Amino acid sequence: MKEWDRTPPTPSDLGDHEVPREGDELHGMRIALLVTGGIAAYTTPTLARSLRRRGGEVQAFCTSEALRYVTAETLEWATTNRCITGLTPDAEHLSDDDPFDVYLVAPASYNTIGKVVAGIADTVVTAALASALGRMEQGRVRVLVAPTMHGSMHNRVLVDNCRRLVELGVRVIPPRDAYGKHNLPGDETLVAEVVAAGAELRSTRPAR
Repeated sequence: MKEWDRTPPTPSDLGDHEVPREGDELHGMRIALLVTGGIAAYTTPTLARSLRRRGGEVQAFCTSEALRYVTAETLEWATTNRCITGLTPDAEHLSDDDPFDVYLVAPASYNTIGKVVAGIADTVVTAALASALGRMEQGRVRVLVAPTMHGSMHNRVLVDNCRRLVELGVRVIPPRDAYGKHNLPGDETLVAEVVAAGAELRSTRPAR
């Protein structure tokens, strides 16, 4: 086992909040990372930084349940943007002044999936999604949902709700099957999904 020689770290040109760029596929795109109440929420800061490595600007929205597993401060550090945790007079869920291109719900809980399908918009995440669905119908954004939950919650209600989301035009990202649960896919998979959604969106926009 190698011993640490107690030398200082190698100097870097990157600032504390900067990330090394691995591509420009998401350059110029704003991504809303919508975090709901699942244990996988604790992984979302690294997901945010992975999206930034491809050039995306990320802003997180968190339900109160999500904040049991990840802090707003950590997401703000990872995204360099304020984490939206509640509805305010600024109407952040509408994002009219600085609209988003892609909405990624990760993790997407059973509860939130059901609320979206039922048209309930009683949290900052479901309210943002209500607006996102309207924008999606106008061809202005893409919405991605990554379900995660215990295997016992995989029932006909969940299946029907996910089918309904697909019918609406939402991309339901297949969960990672492990240990009797629907787990959140790795960052590489989720970033690839966002990149593909961004490319599809760009292809439908008029040339400038």
